Amino acid sequence: MNRKIWTVIMVMIVVNIVVVAYVLTRNHVTASSGNNEEVATIGSDSISREEWLNKMEENHGKDTLEEMINNRVIEQLSEKYGIKVTDKEVDREFLMIKAVYNSFYEDNKTTEAEWKEQIRHNILLEELLTKDVVIPDDELEAFYQKNKDLYEFEDSYRLAHIVVKTKKEADEVIQDLEGGSSFQAVAAERSIDRYTSQYGGDLGFVSSKQENIPGEYIENAARLTPNEFDKNPVKVDQGYAVIQLREKLDARVFSYEEVKNQIKRQIAMEQLGDQANVKTLWDEAKVNWFFEGKE
Repeated sequence: MNRKIWTVIMVMIVVNIVVVAYVLTRNHVTASSGNNEEVATIGSDSISREEWLNKMEENHGKDTLEEMINNRVIEQLSEKYGIKVTDKEVDREFLMIKAVYNSFYEDNKTTEAEWKEQIRHNILLEELLTKDVVIPDDELEAFYQKNKDLYEFEDSYRLAHIVVKTKKEADEVIQDLEGGSSFQAVAAERSIDRYTSQYGGDLGFVSSKQENIPGEYIENAARLTPNEFDKNPVKVDQGYAVIQLREKLDARVFSYEEVKNQIKRQIAMEQLGDQANVKTLWDEAKVNWFFEGKE
């Protein structure tokens, strides 16, 4: 799968979070008392609500407005051309993100519903941008056959682990978990794997193909049910690890017909190059905005 596309989706989700936070703050402020109200004091100095809002608008106002415009443009033009995205399409691409682009799990602030809404939004945009591009069927099928491994997934497991130096410490971790402590909390407190401990020990989705994952992790995970932890610590280079299964993705092969439209969009987007941008749709949507001529 084209990792560039998933990167775009992730960036758009981050931008949307900023947009929502900004709009909610503005709405809250508008409903509150006057703009001269102090929102912070530093000794004898203070920061007024008006200063705060002005700084927020200066830092995020343009991006927020642009993102709001883009969303409206995509929704209006999709309705104009009768472009719709099915839940099945969204679910398939979400599955591919989880199975292929194994960094999304780090963003604990984004819910599955938000991910899916952004994927839907992104598909609508790509459909709009590529609606006039014609790709011959034989070229689409050739791409599928050449890159078939991109659409074939073996069993994948979303795992978390807590790594400690000794077997005694691993046994103590298991006692804590059996006593009701959350896996995430224990990982944050005790795991010596600094990269994953800040994410509750989360390793994301892994499979037997990944050489950096101990084979015993996969073997043990296959016997677990979601949210169950293994009571048998695994010996690893750093010491011992207690693993937890968070989610399992069953092996799946997507047929050519299932991914044909996705392949068409991908090839067409690459052909469009710099023209594959939502702003190329602004003229058709008759957009006028505050920053016109100020860019």
